[in-house]
Amino acid sequence: MSQVCENIVNENENLKLVRTLEQFYVEVLEYLKTKFNVDDIEITLLDTSEEDREDILYKSSNKLIEHENCVFELIQSEYTKIRVIVSSNDDKNIIENRFVINLALQAFSQTLYNKLLKDTLKDLSLIDSLTGLYNRHYLENYAEKLLSLSIREKNTLGFLKFGIDQFKAVIDEFDYNIGDKVLIALSDVLKETLRTSDIILRIDSDEFLVILMNIQDNENASMIAQKIIEAFAQKEVLVNEQTKQTLKKTVCCGIAIFPDDASSMDEIFRKSDIALYEAKNKGRSQFFTYTQEDTNTIDLF
Repeated sequence: MSQVCENIVNENENLKLVRTLEQFYVEVLEYLKTKFNVDDIEITLLDTSEEDREDILYKSSNKLIEHENCVFELIQSEYTKIRVIVSSNDDKNIIENRFVINLALQAFSQTLYNKLLKDTLKDLSLIDSLTGLYNRHYLENYAEKLLSLSIREKNTLGFLKFGIDQFKAVIDEFDYNIGDKVLIALSDVLKETLRTSDIILRIDSDEFLVILMNIQDNENASMIAQKIIEAFAQKEVLVNEQTKQTLKKTVCCGIAIFPDDASSMDEIFRKSDIALYEAKNKGRSQFFTYTQEDTNTIDLF
């Protein structure tokens, strides 16, 4: 038994070094195949904190057959379990080795749970808690990689920076709760209007950045900006439940194109900021596309 435990510990140490969850699942299956002739597995995260929730993390085959003696429920915390179902053409072998399989899965599941927690914390640090959009940390972590990929694949990216017109007036006239509703309303419009391949971020209190992936030209970016501006202008925000009073706000947009207007994230960020500033100078519900000629005389201070 001591040799069996040592093998499990060694395998678990190897699993801790695995970088992706997908690779983790594959290696667990490979271990079970080699040691116990397991053909398929299904790994599910069970959450009982509120309603019973099941998230299937990995399923190696749709042909997997569940038998009572092939189900392992591994407790991770008060409300969380990891369920592993193993399947084999030789269930007798699994039944005879159930104790050792359970021992191995107990160790592996704790490593998996720690990896899931780490990924969750990483995701939370990149997500704006109010809108559910990516935040500025996401931009700092992944933007340069995105630009490199764009250059390699010879794609054009559109950077659209949106700022809500007179947002401070909403806070002054109403309160921060209504301000939050306005921000959520804009985030909803962005999600509804844009493609799933585009990236949406909340980068400041009332500013949002949209990264349009692989656009055709400036006109394409302008059309999308105008569409969002018009959609948001029609969006009603409920201010008072009793009186049913609603509020409508407007938004402006500054547009910069990569790689036409800039060669780095700092530069593209600055130029989209200049374009937004100029759009707001034009009035409400306006957009402005950055050009060197038109912005040479802009004074930001």
